[in-house]
Amino acid sequence: MTQDWPIQIPRLPLLADLDGIVFEDDYSEWVSKIPNEVLAVISEVAILDGGCWLVGGAVRELLSGNEVKDWDLATTLLPSKLSLHLESLNQENLRVIHTGIKYGTITIIWSGIMIEVTTLRTDSVYSDGRRPENVFFGTSLKQDLERRDFTLNSMAIDLSRGILYDPHNGLNDLNNFILKAVGNPRRRIAEDGLRLLRAYRFLDRGNRGLLSLDEDLHDALIKEQWMIEKISKERIWMELQKIFQGKNAGEIIWLMTKHKMLDKLFFQKYSGDDFGIKAQTSSYLFNEKVTPEYRLALLNYDKSSDDLEMICKKLLLSNNQRKNALKSHHFLGNIPPNNDRGKLRLWRHMLGNQYETQLLLELSISKYLDRMEEIFSLVEELDELPPLRAGRLPLVNGTLLMEKTSITKGEKLGRLKEWLHRLQIERDISNLDEMLNILVTISWQHGDFLKWPRIEWNSSTK
Repeated sequence: MTQDWPIQIPRLPLLADLDGIVFEDDYSEWVSKIPNEVLAVISEVAILDGGCWLVGGAVRELLSGNEVKDWDLATTLLPSKLSLHLESLNQENLRVIHTGIKYGTITIIWSGIMIEVTTLRTDSVYSDGRRPENVFFGTSLKQDLERRDFTLNSMAIDLSRGILYDPHNGLNDLNNFILKAVGNPRRRIAEDGLRLLRAYRFLDRGNRGLLSLDEDLHDALIKEQWMIEKISKERIWMELQKIFQGKNAGEIIWLMTKHKMLDKLFFQKYSGDDFGIKAQTSSYLFNEKVTPEYRLALLNYDKSSDDLEMICKKLLLSNNQRKNALKSHHFLGNIPPNNDRGKLRLWRHMLGNQYETQLLLELSISKYLDRMEEIFSLVEELDELPPLRAGRLPLVNGTLLMEKTSITKGEKLGRLKEWLHRLQIERDISNLDEMLNILVTISWQHGDFLKWPRIEWNSSTK
């Protein structure tokens, strides 16, 4: 332990079974980010005569100066032993969840801080390309780090002593902005197909830009794409969402397009010339309103709605995500004409709370459609457009409409009600008398009611 190491744990955990590097440079900034609850878990492991190290993404992000979202610890203790010990503390603010006992993992929630603790292990063969057939628990940190996917994820820190364990030179690769696999990259990907997508995600280093792919890993990403078929659909969408939310998502999506990875994922053909691909680098997309399903809709701008619906089903998007994506895709590139307040009101009404998100997508793709001035004008018009005076609900109800028209309950009555509601929206009518006056001016007594106007948005301009 360094003489000035600021973290003091009363009883030290076990030492690792490999040589480490003592921190000597300025570490005060990242050490201060470590929650006390993480140190408390390490202290409890030490009481049980176990070893405990910070691992995975937490190490990577701390040493990069980034925010840590996931706190992961590796230990020599079996999950059952640590779990029983922590539960025996009887602390109200401490909860233990058996999230993956089979694979040696428990999740600890201590004062709101989530910490995942996994027993050191070695894996057997990955015959299904998803998970190892057998997991063997052990006490070797060295062996545990050897099974990791990329070198920047194969580092560990002994927080009690201030020692970095980096047997695969992950810190050097991180500092040189290179993404490299641990060992043979094709073998690593063949073990778990999800590593194909994780590789693209880890290229994104936020405000610091992008890592470069190691040449062997680059080749493996292309040659091992068949492994996509081995990944569960839920895991694919979970990983894509993380990619879509990255600071450099546009560049990553472009690279995935170049590598034909999107073709493999979505069973469609994509090109770097697609407007939906080009638009992914727009700064307008870096807004909390633009959640991953909207990026997916924009990415598929050049595809049909049926294509996008198939993709949504294939990726098992939630019903709400699928609805948002399909609705946004329907409206993309199909904006109301300038100086037509009626159409503008209808467009805003149909999009509801989604209209601001839609504007961000339209702004993102507008320069490729040569419509930037139109979109800027649309934004200005919407800023000046007051809310509908009558709100979102129709003023004329079905009972009153039956009384005034003698139309019986059924589809025809519903279509007339919808027609009147559309006129209410377009003209911003606020009282019932005005609506009844309109009723006598429209030709509802004649013609095919199935041809009456509806509250819908024609996508013919796309």
